[in-house]
Amino acid sequence: MGQDRLDFLVFYRGNLVTGFDYVYVKRYEGHAFWQHVGKNQEPKDILDVDFDFYNPHFNENGESFNWRYRENWVNMTAVWDEFAKTSMSYINTWMPEYPGPSQSDSKLNDEWGVRYKSPGDSHERIIWGLNAFPANLQDFITFLYQFGK
Repeated sequence: MGQDRLDFLVFYRGNLVTGFDYVYVKRYEGHAFWQHVGKNQEPKDILDVDFDFYNPHFNENGESFNWRYRENWVNMTAVWDEFAKTSMSYINTWMPEYPGPSQSDSKLNDEWGVRYKSPGDSHERIIWGLNAFPANLQDFITFLYQFGK
């Protein structure tokens, strides 16, 4: 691995009973965004080319304006390289799986995962856990969610 660049990152956490929270972070055609989707919302397809937020838009005269989206999102374009580097500094220390013991009451399970793709990789990667975590997962979560504040 060792790369510190990203095309996209999806982080999820929750369980099959209560649902999952998702954070989507994506760079596409020179711009980047961050979006949080809560348990009560439909998950997104990070690979969908139409799953994109960008400004400015341009009118017929070529004049720029900021499009108002119905969904909340954060423009990550200016901080993308540092975001990718810091994210990968966490991810590169993790094992591919953290399978802990499953709870008999499914709503007590704590499942998490990160799905990501680096430029030049032929396919995306996933790291996941169930009731088991890398030592620095909470630090990563704190870092990741700070962009939505």
